[in-house]
Amino acid sequence: MPVSQHPGLSVNTLSLDELRTLNSAVVQRIKWLRSEEDKRMKRTLFIGSQVSFRDNDGRMAEGKVTKIMRKFAKVDVGDCIWRVPLNHLTKV
Repeated sequence: MPVSQHPGLSVNTLSLDELRTLNSAVVQRIKWLRSEEDKRMKRTLFIGSQVSFRDNDGRMAEGKVTKIMRKFAKVDVGDCIWRVPLNHLTKV
């Protein structure tokens, strides 16, 4: 249910400062959740892992991990090497 339709909660009544504070809290939470996803994926990956991800055109691409960095992995898909965010990878 969207926040604006949640009973007892309306962003329409919040002041600009309250909205900024809320936005900051939401962004911080999203970053934390993504960081946790990155850590979880990083623990399961190793060089040579077969992974899949969606490329820039939305098509599924599969390849082999050649390097694991803090937030990204380099994935060799045959004709090129992609730098992919860890939370966009799925092990095959």
